[in-house]
Amino acid sequence: MNNGVNVVDMYALSGAGSRPGQAVRLVGRVDVRTVGTLRSLLHAAIDNGSGPLRVDVAELELGDHAALGVLLGGARRARAAGRSMVLVDVPSALGRMFAADRLGRLLRFEESTELVHVGHA
Repeated sequence: MNNGVNVVDMYALSGAGSRPGQAVRLVGRVDVRTVGTLRSLLHAAIDNGSGPLRVDVAELELGDHAALGVLLGGARRARAAGRSMVLVDVPSALGRMFAADRLGRLLRFEESTELVHVGHA
């Protein structure tokens, strides 16, 4: 069992058939003890990249609602930096949390089939 959240992949999106930007895949459990790590990782990805940021959350497990605020804050930070942030491959449990809290209208979502992995950063 993973007791924290990690970035397992961060890469630029480019080339034929893909949109420009950056993608990051987050893996692990997020709760009140590890939400600071999620915030730091997300802010680093936003601050050190350009173009749209696609955040793959397929393997991100939320232990409580603490991470929802961080994801919303990340979307706001991305907008302030002239970027956009899209959550990719949102698990059904996380999708239900967004729907219950009516946060789905504040965040953008995509299916993972739209991502093309072109290398590691």
